[in-house]
Amino acid sequence: MIAKLTGTVDEILDDSIIIDVNGVGYQVYATSSLLQGSAVGAPISVCIEHIIKQDAQFLCGFQSKEEAGVFKVLLNVHGIGVRSALSILSTLSISEIATAVATQDASMLSRVSGIGKKTAARILLELKDKTLSVLKDVNYQSNETLNDAILGLISLGYSRNSVVPLLQKISQELGVNAETNDLIRQALKEIR
Repeated sequence: MIAKLTGTVDEILDDSIIIDVNGVGYQVYATSSLLQGSAVGAPISVCIEHIIKQDAQFLCGFQSKEEAGVFKVLLNVHGIGVRSALSILSTLSISEIATAVATQDASMLSRVSGIGKKTAARILLELKDKTLSVLKDVNYQSNETLNDAILGLISLGYSRNSVVPLLQKISQELGVNAETNDLIRQALKEIR
C-alpha cells in the first residue's frame, strides 16, 4: 500500500494531480484546496489513502493525516464513495464537519454539491454514535464547548442555522481556551 508520496507536480487536472516521483507519474485524486495550492513543477508531499475497489483503484492525497482520517471515516458511511468524500472535504473544513456531526446539522452538509438532505441525514445518523477521534483531535475549539454554546443559544430561541456559523467564527476568534459562556456572551453581542 502507498501511504505517502513526495515528488514534483507534473500536471494538474480537474479532480486530481499527477505527481512525478523519480520518473513515475502517480495520479492522485485530491480536495480542491490541495489542487489550488499546487503548481506545476513545484515540490509536493502528500498523505495517501490507497482505495481499492472491485473495478478501480484510487490514490487520494491529503495535506494532513487528520484530513485523511476524516476521509476514511466518511468512506465508511453507506452510499458515500471516494468522489463524495472528497467533495465534502473540498467544501467543508474538518471543524465544520465535526460541528455538523456534533449538532446534527444536516443543512451544513447539504451545502456540498451532490449531497442532498437525505444523504446528509444518513451521514449524520451513521456518524452520530461513532467515536470520531479524528475529528476530536483537531486543534480546534472543543466540540463539547461549541455544542454547549449552540444548544444554549437555541434554547434562548435563536435558530440553529443562524447560530452555528456565528459561533464557529467566534470560536476561531477567541481561540481554543474560550469557555462556553464566553462564546455565548460574544454571540449575543453580535446578534443584537
